[in-house]
Amino acid sequence: MSLFSCNSKIDNQDYSEEHDILIDSLLNQSNDYTKSKEERYELANKTRNALLTYSNSPKGREYFFKLAGRYYNIEKYEDYHDISKDVYKMSIKKNDSSGIARGLSYIGDYFYEKFITDSAYYYYSKSEKIYEQINDSEGENTVKFAKARILFFEKDFAGSETVVVDILKRAIKNKNYRLTYECYLTLGNILDGVGNFSESSKYYNKAFKTTDLLKEEPQYQLLRAQIYNYLGILYTKKGEYETAIEYLKDALSFSDFKLSEPILYSNLLNNLGYAMVKSSNLKSKEFLYKSFKIRDSLGYGPGIVTSKISISEYDLLKKDTISAIDNCVNSAKLAHSIKLFDDELKALNILSKIDKKNKVLHMERYVNLTDSLHNQERVTRNKFARIEFETDEIITEKNVIQEEKDEISKQRWTILGLSLIALIFVFMIYTNRIQRAKNRELLLEQQQQKANEEIYQLMLDQHSKIDEGRQAEKKRIAQELHDGIMSKLTSTRLNLFVLSKRNDEETIKKCITHIDGIQEIEKEIRAISHDLNRDIFAAKDSFKAIIESLFENQKNISEANYSIEIDDKISWESIDSPTKMHLYRIFQESLQNIYKYAKAKNVSASIKKLDSHIFIQIKDDGQGFDVKKAKEGIGLKNMNARISAINGEISFESEKGKGTTIKINIPA
Repeated sequence: MSLFSCNSKIDNQDYSEEHDILIDSLLNQSNDYTKSKEERYELANKTRNALLTYSNSPKGREYFFKLAGRYYNIEKYEDYHDISKDVYKMSIKKNDSSGIARGLSYIGDYFYEKFITDSAYYYYSKSEKIYEQINDSEGENTVKFAKARILFFEKDFAGSETVVVDILKRAIKNKNYRLTYECYLTLGNILDGVGNFSESSKYYNKAFKTTDLLKEEPQYQLLRAQIYNYLGILYTKKGEYETAIEYLKDALSFSDFKLSEPILYSNLLNNLGYAMVKSSNLKSKEFLYKSFKIRDSLGYGPGIVTSKISISEYDLLKKDTISAIDNCVNSAKLAHSIKLFDDELKALNILSKIDKKNKVLHMERYVNLTDSLHNQERVTRNKFARIEFETDEIITEKNVIQEEKDEISKQRWTILGLSLIALIFVFMIYTNRIQRAKNRELLLEQQQQKANEEIYQLMLDQHSKIDEGRQAEKKRIAQELHDGIMSKLTSTRLNLFVLSKRNDEETIKKCITHIDGIQEIEKEIRAISHDLNRDIFAAKDSFKAIIESLFENQKNISEANYSIEIDDKISWESIDSPTKMHLYRIFQESLQNIYKYAKAKNVSASIKKLDSHIFIQIKDDGQGFDVKKAKEGIGLKNMNARISAINGEISFESEKGKGTTIKINIPA
């Protein structure tokens, strides 16, 4: 049920003092952490029913915000989202900027808890801009901190640390102890994430000391326990297991979280059991299985994954390898299904060590997932930068349009004033001239309106051209990075990866030569940064040698047979450099795909000239692929884009088990 629909009808309704007392009492009880989450949820629902017909007033909106907070604290995120959207609409109706900013922030919190970080970042950015406009530094700091949490979640530790340090300075200055605590805690997590355990410990202890100033907080015991939980995890990573066990036992002694915070309670039990496993203590079983039982009963997916990984390590301690493999396989599958890729990596890492039968398979999945995550992190960071830019751009355009409207309004008032004076003067002289004056005024307004419309249209056209240029440049840079640097890095990594399979002297000598390729990658990165249009194919006859070298390199890292035929009649120096660059990238991408996916035994290519066209064919006898399904991949998209750029044609012919043929036709 939507609160907003009810509130819109009774904005001016007055309520008795008894009704307000009832709502305050229900809100206080639903925030009592000595009660179970089920009891607090029931009280929050009673509060919701009591607020159904409450007025859209400042006091009413504050009640709704508090109710949303109650749902958030008991992790009822769908109810929290519904209330947040309703109070956001109420704030818009009353033009309450502070309420609008707060509502956007609450909606952002919902998406953050659902791991939809791009949407969360978008709503936080919109909220931040409004807080800036109304000079609400406390609200602005809170939203900035939320954005820093997203950067941390996406492993942008440096970016997150910069924002958090800035917020911490202001939080200390403004004596905002809760935000100070959150900043210290996050800095501890960031430093833990980069492996700086000593500095991480210092900030965790600063956060714990700050809790002395938060004794009036309903979550006081939870805040203290949370610090000891992180310290326990930290000392487990450092290998100081007895210290870790002491911290985790102390965390469990702060308060009885079994009913009020079952997820936190299960986390503490699991972390304690895991530290005991690492210290070779078989009594860890009690805590690990108790934690798993709680998480399983709650259907808490992330916790179930962590528990299975911890239990697998307990199995290894007991030398029960079969059970350990089973738990790791199940945890990896569940982690993948709910997109907990870091936990999936942990499970795959353990499997690669204990499952000797499938070791290579686990290692390949581990490497592929790692590469995928690195690419995703880079894309996500770029996406956040784009969201930030677009949010600023929208607000800037809105301000410009408003200024234009104000200026036009001033002009119209000036013209109207002058016209009235003229009309009065003309009326006193001659009645007949009044009509002519009105006609002149109307014509002047029409001309002014037409001029304003032309100016505004010119501005829109210019903005569109700038945006098109920007998007084209982004696309070009993305192609260069994907087809050039990323392909070479992948090739170098694969060339060196052969050492894990063969380590004879000849193989080592071959792999050492590939280290020089890293210098070439450095040169290309430097070249892109200084001049993205650098021409590496200008030299006479260099292109044929480069393509042949590309095939020779592929022979060294693959057991397949590679061959290439290049027509001597082709005059490469007469072909422009952009065309050669695009062809080289296509060959590079094709050979990489064949090596990584095709499992081919024979690979052949031919470049022939016929009349005024050059025909290219790249063929393998590998396992093939579904062309229709693969069309959305970035590799095929880039190939198509490159061929279009040089006015050529490209086609892909492939079937499962029947190999792949790529045919290219370009003007000579």
